[in-house]
Amino acid sequence: MKYKKADAKEWARGFFRGLEATILPSFTPDELALDETAVRHDVRELIKHGFFSAVTVNDTGTTKKEDKLFVQWCVDEAKGRIGIGLSLRYPTLKDNMEMAKFAEEVGCDTIFVCYPPNFHPKTMDEVFEYTLAVCQATNLAAELFPSHKYDFPFPTSFPPLLLKRMADIENVVAMKIGIIEYAWMDECFRLFGDKILISHPFDEGWPIFIRKYGMQWSGSAPWQVFQTPDDPRQVRLFGLIQEDRMDEAMELYWKMDLLRIYFMNSMQSLIGKAGIYNYQMWKYMEGLVGMSGGEMRYPKAQFLDRDKKRARNAMLASGLKIVEGR
Repeated sequence: MKYKKADAKEWARGFFRGLEATILPSFTPDELALDETAVRHDVRELIKHGFFSAVTVNDTGTTKKEDKLFVQWCVDEAKGRIGIGLSLRYPTLKDNMEMAKFAEEVGCDTIFVCYPPNFHPKTMDEVFEYTLAVCQATNLAAELFPSHKYDFPFPTSFPPLLLKRMADIENVVAMKIGIIEYAWMDECFRLFGDKILISHPFDEGWPIFIRKYGMQWSGSAPWQVFQTPDDPRQVRLFGLIQEDRMDEAMELYWKMDLLRIYFMNSMQSLIGKAGIYNYQMWKYMEGLVGMSGGEMRYPKAQFLDRDKKRARNAMLASGLKIVEGR
C-alpha cells in the first residue's frame, strides 16, 4: 500500500486531484466472456486521458469471481500510472467486506462504498454500522456515495449529520455527491468539508463548487465520453476553473454544451423511469473515443441505432474527433 490506514486522510489530499473516471468491464463479441485484452486497452486509454483514478463498475451482470479478475487486470495494467478503485455493490455485508479485503490484497488504491438493494435500514445507526464494518475490513481509503437511489427512510435518504459521523471513520477520505439538493450539498461542505474531500460529479456545478468550496476533484463519472486523449477538454476545463481563468473556462464549457445536454437527458430519463444507468450508451460512446466499446451483458437498457446516431451527432457537434466506422 502507498499509505498507512492512519494516514489515509492526509494521503487523499494529495491523491484526489482532478478527475476520477469509471471503467466498465469489456466482453468478447461472441460469448460475452470477460475480455482481458480489451480491459487492459481501456486502462491504457484512461491513463492517456489524464485522469488520476478510475472506479470499476460492477453492476453489469458479472459475478464476484469475474470482478476479481477484472480488477486484477486493471491494477496490473495501471502499474501506478492511474489509481484503481473497487466499487462495492454486492448483495451482502459479508460479500462487501470480502471484496474490500481483496481490493487491498490486489493493490487497489481505494474502495467505493455502496449499499445493496436488499439493505433496508430502519435507523441511521444501521447505515453507520454497515459503513463502519466495510471500512474496518480494509486499510484502504474509502469513498462514500450517498444517493437518493438507496431510498432510505430518512430526510434526503442520507442526512448530513449521518455523513458527518461517517467522515470521522479513520479511512473515509472522500465523498461523491449523489443527492442533487443544493441546501444539502452546502450543509455537507459546511459540516465536514474540512475532514473529507467532497466531489460534485457534474461539470455544470464546477464553477460554484471549485470557486466557493475549493473542491479539488470530481467523479467518479464517465468523463472519458466527453473528451479524447488528444483533446482532454474535461480535464482542461476543471484546471481552468481552478486557476480562475473563467473566460477561457466558460468558452470551453459552452463548446461542449450539446453533448452535455444529450448525455444528461439520456441518462436522467432512464434513471427516473427505471432507476438504472444506460451502461450500453456509455460503452458505445467510449468506443467512439478509442476505447474498446462493444456489447454489455443483460440486464441492460437497449441502445438502438437511432440512439447511436444521436450520440455520434452530439459528439461531433461538440467538436470531438471520433473513431469512424463505429
